[in-house]
Amino acid sequence: MSSRESMSRFKILYIATICFSSSSFASIPNPKTVEVFTTNETVSSVVNVKPNSKGLVVNVIDKIDVLSEQATESIPKYDPKRFGSFQNYKRFAKERVIEWAKENKKAFKNTTTGITSAMNYELKSVPAVVINGEYVVYGDMVSNAVRKWRKKVGRNNV
Repeated sequence: MSSRESMSRFKILYIATICFSSSSFASIPNPKTVEVFTTNETVSSVVNVKPNSKGLVVNVIDKIDVLSEQATESIPKYDPKRFGSFQNYKRFAKERVIEWAKENKKAFKNTTTGITSAMNYELKSVPAVVINGEYVVYGDMVSNAVRKWRKKVGRNNV
């Protein structure tokens, strides 16, 4: 067989592979929602897709600890030279906490919503990826979880 014939066969085989594989995957839908439940420590290794991917929600469940720490750090220690009386310091600290809470309201809301969702799903551990509110994959990256879901969906002919 000449190299030209070999190349022709390769092209035909390649095109057939693409046609058949794409048609088999075309019937498998993309997930509507992919919810990730992870920690600050593992978020970068679990979320290996574009952060703005359609339907992706990333819940960093220990973010509440980070936010609390940031809130505490936003209040300076009492310094009589700076604040004068302790009453002035308390007034300043209260204003600073209120200001900080307003700035971080969305982050707190997202964190508590994520924790509530994790409890509603009765997740056993994190990281966890929940696809379409029903398929859960523990301890894996988002792309692998979606791949596993697609295999399952393909087998069930959904």
